Amino acid sequence: MAVICIDAGNTFVKVALVEQARVHSLAAVPADDVGALREHIRLLPFAEGGIICSVNRPGAEIMECLASRTSFCMELTDKTPIPVRNLYRTPDTLGKDRLAAVVGAYSLYPGKNVLVIDAGTALTFDFLDDTGNYRGGNISPGLQMRFRALHDYTQGLPLLEPERDGRLMGDSTHSAIILGIQNGIVFEMKHYICHFKEHDPEMIVVMTGGDINFFADRLETVIFAEPNLVHIGLEKIVKLNLNDHEDKCL
Repeated sequence: MAVICIDAGNTFVKVALVEQARVHSLAAVPADDVGALREHIRLLPFAEGGIICSVNRPGAEIMECLASRTSFCMELTDKTPIPVRNLYRTPDTLGKDRLAAVVGAYSLYPGKNVLVIDAGTALTFDFLDDTGNYRGGNISPGLQMRFRALHDYTQGLPLLEPERDGRLMGDSTHSAIILGIQNGIVFEMKHYICHFKEHDPEMIVVMTGGDINFFADRLETVIFAEPNLVHIGLEKIVKLNLNDHEDKCL
C-alpha cells in the first residue's frame, strides 16, 4: 500500500510517496508556493492513504488536493492515534515532525532504545525507550540559526556559512565563528549520545534533517542516517489509522 506523505515545514514542504518504509518521488517545494505543491501532488499516482503534518494548519486547498489523490487522508495532530505512547507533558505543543520522526524510529527499530537527532532548522534530540514510550526531548538552535544569531545580535560579526574544516580552534574571527558553531553542535551531539549510551551501550542513534550529511560522519560512534525518517513515521501512522477506519466500517 502506497501512502502520500507531506511534511510541511517553515521553509519547505516535502512530499513523497512511501511504501513499506521506502520513499519514492520525494520533492521539496517552497512553503509559500502553493501552486507548485498542488501540481506535484496531482502528478503522484493515486494512493490508498495520505497524511500531512505541518508546523501550521494546512490550507483547505491542500487538504482537498490530497484527498483527491487518496481514498483515505488525514492530518497529524496531538489527538491522532499513534503506535507509541506519548509521554510529553504538553502534547499539543510538540512539533508534529518530531512526533513523526519518533514513530519512524519505532518503525525501523522496534524494541530498542533510540535517540533521534534531527539536524534541521532547529537541532532536536528525542528519546524513545525500548517499550515504545516517547520520553520527550530537547530543542536548541540549528546550524544556520546559529550563524544568523551571531550576526544579528552582535555589532561586528559577519554572517558566514558552514565550511568543511576539521580543526578544533580557529585562528581568525572567520574561522573562530565557523569552528565555534560547528564544533559546538558536534560536542552537543556527542554529549547526549555518551549520556544515553552510559545507560544502554546498545542504544540506537538515528539522525535525520537537512544537515545530516554535514554532521553524521563527525560523530565517533555508529550513527544510522535516515533522511526520510519523518516520512517513514507518517506512513506508519496512516496505516494504523487506516486499519482502524476499515474496522469501524465493517
